[in-house]
Amino acid sequence: MGTARAGSPVGWSPGGVVLAMDTAGQEGSVALGLSAPSGGGNLDERTERQGARSPIRMEMLAQRPLRPEEEHASLLVPRILELMEEVSVDRGRLSGIVVGAGPGSFTGVRVGAATAKGLAWALGIPLWAFSSLVAAAAELHEEPPSSGTPPESIRCVLFDARGDRLYAAAYAFGRGFPETLLDPRATSVGEVLKGLIPPGAVLLGDGARRHQAQFVEAGYEVLPYPAGKPTARGLLRLLALDPARRPLEDPGRWEPSYLRESGAERMWKTRRKWKA
Repeated sequence: MGTARAGSPVGWSPGGVVLAMDTAGQEGSVALGLSAPSGGGNLDERTERQGARSPIRMEMLAQRPLRPEEEHASLLVPRILELMEEVSVDRGRLSGIVVGAGPGSFTGVRVGAATAKGLAWALGIPLWAFSSLVAAAAELHEEPPSSGTPPESIRCVLFDARGDRLYAAAYAFGRGFPETLLDPRATSVGEVLKGLIPPGAVLLGDGARRHQAQFVEAGYEVLPYPAGKPTARGLLRLLALDPARRPLEDPGRWEPSYLRESGAERMWKTRRKWKA
């Protein structure tokens, strides 16, 4: 696949519809958002000229879950089409796509990335990508959890990577785009317990819940489900928080972030060692 066609938008199109998808977890999701200046109201010529530099708010038009993980490949495109039909949006109204870049399920992340790249290329529209870990953290941006944790907080997202392995990242949320305190990485329960994450962080995500007893015993707060689930809605919120972000320069060459090798890749390398 190549890049978006010549003449395609390079940033925001106020009043355009943005398609979001994240398939990193067992339960993926798709969503459609309507971008508009933060002040709302009609879109005048001045706003159109400002484009990507204008403050952006995102109105959620519709969203759908995708489950289970094994069905992402067969259900993703049909769910997108259903969503667009539900809100009477044709493909000509799509002004951009934002996709979860992983980490997570190898199959799910591949499917989401391939679908997003294919649609962006076919429609000639820009493509953005954010880590699925920060998308999971952003899901709480406008809706503080019932525990009383305020939106202005440090959130450490832990995705389950099987066994005692985890994908982890930490972000500080205040005003504007979240600050990265711990870059996305593959790690383990033991490393987290040894002080990997920033002090004062609350833990969220399926990895935090799977090992909740150990984390709580160590003094961490673990937020209840669905906190920490990567969602298409979280991706739309991130894009709205950073309206000046430029889309991917070459979507065809972009690859998602797996953070570690798949089981098949590890097995292949093991076999090569035995044959050597």
